[in-house]
Amino acid sequence: MITSFTVEGKTELEIPDPSSYTFQGKYAPFRAPVFYNPMMEFSRDIAVAVLSVFAEAKGRPVAVCDPLAGIGARGIRYAKEVRSVGRVVMGDLNAESIPLIINNAKRNGIEDRVDVTNKDANLLLAEHSEPGERFDFIDIDPFGTPMPFLDSSIRAVKNGGLLAITATDTAPLCGVHSKSCVRKYSSIPLRNEFCHETGLRILVGSVAREAAKYDFGVLPVLSYSVDHYFRSYFRLSLGARRADSAVGNLGYLLYCSSCLWRATIAFDEDFPTSCEGCGSPVRRAGPLWIGDLSDKDFLKTVSSFDSSYMRTNKRMSKLFKKLSEEVGMPVGFYVLDVVSKRLGMGAPSLERVIKWLTSAGYPAYPTHFHPKGIKTDAPPCVVEDVIKNLHQETSRSD
Repeated sequence: MITSFTVEGKTELEIPDPSSYTFQGKYAPFRAPVFYNPMMEFSRDIAVAVLSVFAEAKGRPVAVCDPLAGIGARGIRYAKEVRSVGRVVMGDLNAESIPLIINNAKRNGIEDRVDVTNKDANLLLAEHSEPGERFDFIDIDPFGTPMPFLDSSIRAVKNGGLLAITATDTAPLCGVHSKSCVRKYSSIPLRNEFCHETGLRILVGSVAREAAKYDFGVLPVLSYSVDHYFRSYFRLSLGARRADSAVGNLGYLLYCSSCLWRATIAFDEDFPTSCEGCGSPVRRAGPLWIGDLSDKDFLKTVSSFDSSYMRTNKRMSKLFKKLSEEVGMPVGFYVLDVVSKRLGMGAPSLERVIKWLTSAGYPAYPTHFHPKGIKTDAPPCVVEDVIKNLHQETSRSD
């Protein structure tokens, strides 16, 4: 294997040489003998910040598992950059990964706190499912769906532990391949302008349902959709009542493509047959998570983490701000281009629409899901009226 070197955060990594494993002139991680995706540096930076905050709150050394390690980028960074990490167990089924992980551990001087094994991820996690063997933090970052690893991950995490889940199969979750979503997530997706939020909520809801089987309640403390993937961090708490409480945040999303009306209903509620706004047939997605996707207190704490040494520091700050503003807001959002097109008008600026909605008494914020998306509790007719008024205002000034 041809290798080169890179630096992420405070960690130096030996990686497959990007110039040697290409497809159509660009580095292709799937072509390399050992998996490493430089595009996920942002995800790994956030993970280091989250684990740092979580571990510091524990007040003791924490045990971490990265069972799909690749070159070991995540696990090595956890051991190198998070002070309160006591032990990191890393594994990969690819035998060629192991020497590279060991080399990276030695290169960063943390080999005494890292255990490396050539095993299937589910087998590794199953071997740590007994009390005394479980982990405080488990990071599931697969290529594709995380669903095959959920059961073993939940059984291997401690009560009060943190579970990090990545899904890169955004096409099924967003409704492009709906049958695949039903097969893997037992949920119906929705292909519309806010399908990325729907997809993320399907992922979160799937984790909540899986955890409830073992009487674990989940609290998503930080969830987001960027680039080509979804990512969510869950705090797990043991107890039937906590599991029931989490399941209470499961439900369905209803959507009318005729007038853009949307609403959520609880898991056990009857489905309405028509749209409340215009009477047209409604589409539904779910079951999915209808509660908050992040925890405001946790976001406040992780936002105060000193990530100035990371290349993605500014991007992280912007994301955390938007995630914090989205807490407490309704499911779904309005994309200005979509609403304006229905009206046969040009789309006004995001800032102007937010200002008008806020002046009218409706909370309104930009969303991280879409550059022209607005989170608000205003009904579709109000959003349309605002766009009409802004269009008239612009016409008079021309």
